[in-house]
Amino acid sequence: MRSEFVDAVEQMIPTLRRFAHSLARNAADADDLLQDTLERALARAHQFEAGTNLKAWLFTIMRNRFYTECRRRQRVRDHADERRLGAADGDDSALGGQIARVESREFAWAFSQLSAEERSLLIMATVEETPYETIARLLEVEIGTVKSRVSRVRAKLRRIQEEDRGVALARRPRPATAGRMLPAAAALS
Repeated sequence: MRSEFVDAVEQMIPTLRRFAHSLARNAADADDLLQDTLERALARAHQFEAGTNLKAWLFTIMRNRFYTECRRRQRVRDHADERRLGAADGDDSALGGQIARVESREFAWAFSQLSAEERSLLIMATVEETPYETIARLLEVEIGTVKSRVSRVRAKLRRIQEEDRGVALARRPRPATAGRMLPAAAALS
């Protein structure tokens, strides 16, 4: 069983690498995130339940590691900012970064309110850009069912952000895609 698990994890490395790049947006950080994820997954192989979705399990580990690292870096930045209290009061240069961090935190909070199945479906459809046909085969449902589930999860995510956090998502017209989902940044914003 152990070698089967390791083989399955090895086959997931290209997919995990793409997901790491979508999160970190920096090749070095993405490689570090991938390595950390693989180390944790192999060290915790006994926690993986055979017959469950390995991809979702690995993505969850990676996402959680990414959020932990973001929080750690934010604490370091906050500490450095506290020591730089001599900045001019009218300095708005950091405002764009602050807004982005707030929006990122609010999205992360809203995303965490989705069920594991909803998060997994949204990641497959948007981050991984898995075709609807492939998702339908994986879930053993009709393609129309996949489309409606993705649509409902996106609507739920928007509703959570709008109602619970007061954040209105900008609605952009979606370009036609031949059976594929938009990249995560465009699809979820």
